[in-house]
Formats: sequence, structure tokens, C-alpha cells
Amino acid sequence: MKQILHLSLLLALVFTSSSLRAQNEAINIDSLKAEIKQELKQEILNDVKAEVEIKQDKKLNFNLYGFIRNFVCYDTRQNLASMGDTFNIMPLDELLNEDGTEDLNHSSELTFVAFTTRLGLDIAGPRLGKATSMAKVEADFCGYGVNNTMLRLRHAYVKLAWDKVSVTMGQTWHPMAIQVLPTVVGFSPGVPIAQFNRTPQLNIDVKLGKGWNFLAAAMYQHPNTSVGPNGASYDYSRWSKIPELYASVKHAGEKFTFGVGVDYLSIMPRKTSTIVRETTLDGVTTSQSVTVKVNDRVTGISPEVFANYKSGLFDLKWKFIYGQNLAHLTMISGFGATSYNPEDGSYKYAPIRNAATWLNMTYGKKCQVGIFGGFTQNLGAKDDFLSVDDFWVRGAKNTDYIYRIAPFVSYNAGPLQLAFEVDYTAVGYGDLAIDGRTDALREIGNLRTCLMVKYSF
Repeated sequence: MKQILHLSLLLALVFTSSSLRAQNEAINIDSLKAEIKQELKQEILNDVKAEVEIKQDKKLNFNLYGFIRNFVCYDTRQNLASMGDTFNIMPLDELLNEDGTEDLNHSSELTFVAFTTRLGLDIAGPRLGKATSMAKVEADFCGYGVNNTMLRLRHAYVKLAWDKVSVTMGQTWHPMAIQVLPTVVGFSPGVPIAQFNRTPQLNIDVKLGKGWNFLAAAMYQHPNTSVGPNGASYDYSRWSKIPELYASVKHAGEKFTFGVGVDYLSIMPRKTSTIVRETTLDGVTTSQSVTVKVNDRVTGISPEVFANYKSGLFDLKWKFIYGQNLAHLTMISGFGATSYNPEDGSYKYAPIRNAATWLNMTYGKKCQVGIFGGFTQNLGAKDDFLSVDDFWVRGAKNTDYIYRIAPFVSYNAGPLQLAFEVDYTAVGYGDLAIDGRTDALREIGNLRTCLMVKYSF
């Protein structure tokens, strides 16, 4: 009887264990099915999300911007200026009448223009690998013609940006002009003391960490060009086949930014030259002028130091530059011929040097006040030129120094800006010198008052 009872208990235990194991297996199978179903669902959602992101990355996002701007300017004297006299550079030297009793350039004028109005388009996307892409095109109406104004290209470039490196290709600001750009009301931002230039370039910016960055650029001259034997022309850069090169190292902190840079410019003033060849035939010597190919070159190296301090509504900018042949940056600079070889028609040249420094302070936002002050000195060339006709500068050849003081006040109400600026620019003029270095004999000044109305969108 006991054996039967033990056998019954054993069978019951086996049956119960089998039943529990079957239940557990069923539960495990259901759980596994649920997990697989959830994973498949998440994978499908991820695929859909990735496809949406890819489609979004392929879209181009456009941002149209610009402003309508009017200038009213009054000058007490005739000036060297461009773009309908809006881009003010410097007052002209004396131009005496026949009797030598009256300065014909000492006459005032009023200018009222709206063609500084600007339009621009920013284009963002798509991603190219790990790089974000963007492009910009910007124009205004300052392409000044004989009888009218026309659309003028300011910026046209493409930019690819990675985490630490960005590459820009196209026309945009020259690095020497944009490292620190003065904040002023007038259309010419501190020229000819501060640099001004937009040019086609390949520009590489590298973040080095801890606020440091390295910038390198290779540039081609257009539309701002050097001056030379054929006037202002991009031919000197084109014939050279060596791009203008620039490199800088900059540190940007929370409030203080500073950096150093250097520019290298090597151009060819002439592609051909004329020599005189003599031939003797039957005892008779004849001379003939012939055109020969030359490989003349003038090279300039220009270092700069710049800084910017920002704290709250206060902004202070400063720059110093030692320039050689920087006429393409709208500075009073250039170069000249120092010797001539009659055998092969080649010339040797020397760049005209100049030193410039400026300081720009602004304070405020809705109501902003500011002042620009700067000074540039013509240092001439290291060697004498062949003659006073054999050197070329942007501006006047007999310039010794230039200084400018320009305070302004601006009221900003949303998109509307009203600004008033007083600009006093003085030039020390002297006699022409054989090395391009002039000692001032007289100081000529111009007082420009300027009212600006601007509506941004």
C-alpha cells in the first residue's frame, strides 16, 4: 500500500513539473515574440526617421535679406571719391587758378543717393558627408556707369564647414579687411587708413582649440586691383600667376580678441617691353624698336596686428599695419621702377611702404554713439625711382600723411536706423619726391557731414 502511495506521489510530481515547464516555455516564447515585434517596429521607425532626415538634408533653405539705404552728404571741399562721391577717400590738393590767388578745389558740394541699397541671399544645405554646406550671393546698385548705376556683385561664395575646419571659395572680404572692420556711418569704412577689399579667394579656417584659430587664403585681384603702368588693372595679378597669399593666427576670448597676420603680394607690372636693336649692313647702322617678352616682378610683404575688446554695449577695435604695395586694399600705396636694362628690356621695382593705425570705439544699441580715429604715413621706397613719372600710387603721389576723426550718433528702432556722422579728413601735401616720400608743405582738410536713413529686412 505504501509503495502504491509513493508511486502516485512521484507521478503527480512529474506531471506537475512537466506542466510548469510547458507553461514557462509558452511564456518565454510569447515574451520573445513581443521583443522581436518591438525591435522590428523600432527598426522601421529608425529607417523612416533616417529617410526623413536625408530628405530634409537635401532641401535648400533660402533666406533673403537686405536694406534700403539713403545717404545725404555735404562736403566743404572737392575729394578723391568713387561711386558717385559716396565712397570718400581724401580731400584733393590745391588747384590754383591762373593768377595763383584761388584754390579751385576749395568748393563745397551736396550729394543725395540711394544706390547703396543692398540685396542678399543666404542658402543653407544640404549636408555633404560630414560637412554642412552654405552659399551666399549679395549685390548692391553701386556699379557706377557713365550715365547710370547698375547692379554690382559684392559676395558670391560657397562654404563647407566641418567641426574644426571650414573652406570658403568665391568672392568675399579680403582677410586683411575683415579681421577687424570699423563700425562707422559713412560708406567707406575708414579708407584709406583702414583696408577695404573684396576679392575671389580660396579661404581655409582651422580651429586650433582654446579659442585659437589659423586662417590661410589664396586670392586673385578683382574688382579691387593694384595700380601700375596701365593704371588700375587686374592684369598685373593675372600675368603674375602667383596668387596673393595671406595667413593669420587669432585668439578669441570671452571679451578680448587679438591676432597677427601677414600678406604676400607678387605682381608683374609688364608682360612685354620695348628695346632698341641696332643692325649694321654694308657699313650702315640702323636702329629698330622691337617688343620683347619680360618677366618683371614686384613683391611686397605686409604684416598686421589687430585687437577687439567687447564688454556689454562697449566695443573697441584697433589695428596697425606696415604695408608694401597695398593699393589694391584702397590704401595710399603702390610701387615704382628703380632701374632699366636696355639689353633685355627688363625693369627692377621697389614697393612704396606705408604705416597705418586706427582706433574705433562704439557704445550702445538702440541709441549708439561712436568715433573713428586713424593715421597713415607714407614711407616711400627704399630706392630712388627712375623719375617722378615712373612710380604709381592710388591717390596722390605727393601725399605725406593722412588723418581722420569721425564721430557719429545712431538711433536704431527695430529695422529702422537713423544716423548722423561728422568726418574730418586732412592730408599733408608736399612736392613730388624721387623715392615717393614727400615732406608736407601744406595741410588740406575736408569736413563731411552725413545723414543716413536705413531700413533693413
